[in-house]
Formats: sequence, C-alpha cells, structure tokens
Amino acid sequence: MLCRLLVVDDDQHVLNALRRELLRPPHIGTEGIEIETFRLPTEALQRAAEADGYFDAAIVDYHMPDMDGIVFLDRLRDLQPDAVRLLLTGSIDADGAIAAINAARVDHLIAKPWHEYDLKSRIALALHQRQLRRDLQRPPALAGAGDDAGQLQRPYRLLLVDDEPSLLKALVRELSLGGRVTGGAHPLFEIIDTTSAATALELARNRCPDLVIADYAMLQMDGIELLHQLRQVCPRCVRILMSGHANPEILMNAINIAGVYHFIGKPWEASALRAVIAEALTYRSLLDRL
Repeated sequence: MLCRLLVVDDDQHVLNALRRELLRPPHIGTEGIEIETFRLPTEALQRAAEADGYFDAAIVDYHMPDMDGIVFLDRLRDLQPDAVRLLLTGSIDADGAIAAINAARVDHLIAKPWHEYDLKSRIALALHQRQLRRDLQRPPALAGAGDDAGQLQRPYRLLLVDDEPSLLKALVRELSLGGRVTGGAHPLFEIIDTTSAATALELARNRCPDLVIADYAMLQMDGIELLHQLRQVCPRCVRILMSGHANPEILMNAINIAGVYHFIGKPWEASALRAVIAEALTYRSLLDRL
C-alpha cells in the first residue's frame, strides 16, 4: 500500500529530519510513502479537511506555540477518526500524558530524540493495529461468527482487577449502583472482579470481557502488562487503567504497550467514572455495528 503521512512540527529542522529519515529505506508502505509537512497546525487541519487530504498517520510535535499536539490530534480525530495518531515530544508531564490518552486517543507516544528504526517500527505497528481493528469491524458474514460477532444482545461483561480487596469492593459497588444494574431479568452489566492478574487472564481466555478496568500497582503483575496481554487475548475488549500514582513513564507505557482507551486517577469521582464507562461501552458497541 501507499502510506500517506502528515507531519506537523513548528521546527523546520525537525520536519526536514523526519522527512529525510522516513523517505530512506526501508519504507513503511509497500508501495511507497507520501509525506506532507506543516509548521502551522491550523494549515495542517485545513489540509486534512480537504477532499483529497486523507492521511494514514499523523506525526505531531507536542510543544507548539499556536496549538499543542494533543489539541491538534483531538481535532484531527474528528476529521479523520481512522488516521493513526503519533505524538512526538522531548518532555511531557503526567497531565499531558493523561490528555494524550483521554482526549486525543494517541496510538503511540514517541520520545525525542528518536531512533530512526524505532520511529518507523512504531508507525508500522500502529498501522498494523489499525488494520486489525478494521478486520474486527467487518460484518460477521465476512469476519466469521463468534461469541462477540454482531451487535451486542446481552449484558455488558465488565472485568475489574485490583489486588486491594477494599478498593475492588468499592469499585464493584459504584459500577453496579448497589446491584441495580446487575440484577433483575434484564441486567445492564455482568461484573466479574478478581484480585489476581493471573485469574483475570484465565477468565478472559474462557470468556472475553467487553471492558476491563485494571489497577496499575499490583504485586503479581502490573496493570500495563495485564492489559497488554489482554489486548492479545481479547482485542475488542476496551482497556482502562486506574492508578493513584501516575507518572509520565507509566502513562507512556499505557499508550505504547497496553493501548489503553482511558486513564482514571485514584481516588475517582463517581459521576466522572460512570461517564467514562458509558462512553467506553458505547465505543465497544460501535465495534460491532461498523
């Protein structure tokens, strides 16, 4: 395939370096690569809005004076939701990394200075993951029938993982609304909880959940590794990481390794938590409708 890349950075020297390295073999696209570069984010968005302004991936600098990379990628997502989004940065704080996850839905976060082959491998990996998502979104007649094929006609399966029993109990109580949405003849949720990452993986192998919320700081296996493994086992499962001690390195790994949909800080706010879950389950349903 021909790979079309959008590259945005307010530093012309960085743009030149990215263009030079991306055009050098080995190429990302099997039929070659086309690159359009912009120093002004507004001009790049105007180009993306044009009829022939489709891009397979966007590589965008975080620190730009007119518009930071997170705001840019969030707006690009509205214009081209299928484009792979990569954020390039020399430094990012925890708030910025959380926004990269929760607002811009960044596919990969690349640190400056980058290594040429790491840059290309991350772009290639992100494009491969996009193709897997496309394959999963094909109609059941094409994708093959299975437990998760077709529009959901059952309660959503939620898997909650935290090695602190009291916090896990509180999370179950909050999401079940005291049992009001998990009981009765037509429950909205089926909630499964465990304090063991290994048990969570075994449960997922037997029956894929629709959504997983995992704590980061667990002794047996941290939440990023757990969500990474769940991504391989149940690729349609929406993954949410929860932590009270987030730092940029953790959040970068949450993006690059686990591909998390959202990050929730501890202690959580009840209404915000329920809003995130509702949004995540809407996204999960869309995977079956597309």
